Amino acid sequence: MNYLDYILFFIIFIGFILGYKDGIIRKIIGLFGIVIAIFVAVTYSSKLGKYLLPMFNNEEYLAKIISGVIIFFVTIFIFAILKRLIHPSDKVTNFINQILGGIAGTIQILFMVSLILLFLNLISIPSEEDKTNSTLYKPVYSLMPTVIDLIVGKDFKTEGFLKDYIESKNNKELPEEFSNPIDLDTLLNNDN
Repeated sequence: MNYLDYILFFIIFIGFILGYKDGIIRKIIGLFGIVIAIFVAVTYSSKLGKYLLPMFNNEEYLAKIISGVIIFFVTIFIFAILKRLIHPSDKVTNFINQILGGIAGTIQILFMVSLILLFLNLISIPSEEDKTNSTLYKPVYSLMPTVIDLIVGKDFKTEGFLKDYIESKNNKELPEEFSNPIDLDTLLNNDN
């Protein structure tokens, strides 16, 4: 165990406490909201991406990614409001409702942490050594890609899709005039 395990365990514990406080009804609505948000984001990111394309210098893949993130968080926000409206104001306080809410809260926070870890992985945070030495990192990191694959199907490649895009942009070949080194002698002699 390393510092990542302690951080992840603390976040999971907070998720359990928040779920325990809310109860199972609110947490089920929240979990359902996450599943719907994933489905809606993956399904409609291309359509919204077409409208956002000019904002991203016609980088279609980047526009799709950003639109997917926007759709995901807007859907989560809508379900958060819905969760507050549907649940009665006087909470059911029985022990089973709270324990089940804690379990659902843990699952919900794991989804959010998995999404955050996917984005942090793009900038190589945490280090490979820390990831390898962590007990919890790999299972939590792989949760969101696994669920997306189950919801959307195996043809949607989530593992590394953002990293592949960034690497493809970094590996673009330069035009011919930039790829050859400048010979200063030839350049100076041609000016005469």
